Amino acid sequence: MYQISQRNLLIGLKKLNEKYPLYLPMQKNGDFQFQRVAPNTWEEDNWYYAPIRTSLPLKSFYYPPRQKVAEYPADQNGVDEVTPVVIVGAKACDIHALNIIDRVYAEGDYPDPYYVQARKAHIIISTDCLEAGEYCYCTLMNYQPYPKADFDLNLSLIDDNYLIEIGSEKGKQILNEYFSGLKEAPDSVILQREKNRESLTEQVRKQNEQFRYYETHQEAIERHLDSDAWAELSKTCVECGICTQICPTCHCFLLIDQPSEARYERMKVWDSCFFAGYSRMAGGLTPRLRLADRFKNRFYHKFDSFVTNFGIEACTGCGRCVEGCMGKIDLREVLLELEKRVVLKEPLDLT
Repeated sequence: MYQISQRNLLIGLKKLNEKYPLYLPMQKNGDFQFQRVAPNTWEEDNWYYAPIRTSLPLKSFYYPPRQKVAEYPADQNGVDEVTPVVIVGAKACDIHALNIIDRVYAEGDYPDPYYVQARKAHIIISTDCLEAGEYCYCTLMNYQPYPKADFDLNLSLIDDNYLIEIGSEKGKQILNEYFSGLKEAPDSVILQREKNRESLTEQVRKQNEQFRYYETHQEAIERHLDSDAWAELSKTCVECGICTQICPTCHCFLLIDQPSEARYERMKVWDSCFFAGYSRMAGGLTPRLRLADRFKNRFYHKFDSFVTNFGIEACTGCGRCVEGCMGKIDLREVLLELEKRVVLKEPLDLT
């Protein structure tokens, strides 16, 4: 654990930017977005410590919305090399989400070679959250608003200085090569970081105290697999799919073959289980023609089948789906309503 001034931190980031494409969170219209900073345009004003997670998830660096995965006839076999990038300002909810997607794309018998390369190549310099976002609920999912592991370096803002925690051998090498003016962090500063973290965790927990679950989400969903409750819960959904697009753990994709000069390209693009054509089969049949069934499938996947298959829920409590929903559907309220109808035996009201 080291302490560094903001000036020396920015000098180090500028050096990093001369070798790697560097992305920083920038504020625009009240939201925070990762933007690349070109080396020849670097200024100290580029630096911004985002208090909460960005609007778009970290997964887009590892699993882009649109990616060429093959071409034919091919000039060569194998996978194109992934260019390493430095991502500064990743938050804990997004880092946990990558660990969830790893179950699908990096493990098992058929790992995605592009995803695996990106996971190995990219450099994550994460940061603690400073505020509880209006829609954040990481504590409901048994997470905290600060990273504990799975980063290369982590920054914690303490007054006018920063604590730098090393999370990997790659992070250690970067710290030694690009950053100077490091001082061993005194116990008092480390203690202050823990106090800040505890205070923010309590703040997130308090703003979600009305959502108290008495059984697992998996149990609540399995009791409603054949229930008409989903029609009521999904009545304001407009099928836009934004909840799956901005979710840091959703990973469904579609393969499209398209012509490109004298060849054909196979493109991998993000898909959504909310779209009517998502599960369409040969002959045009689909097992989820009703919106209520597709709505149910999203919750079933995240909190039931994913738990059965991988032992973990596919949600980190980032709150993006709640924030972006045009139908004002709150995932927390859906889970709570399902449980209430089980525990309290409330009658179903479909009026």
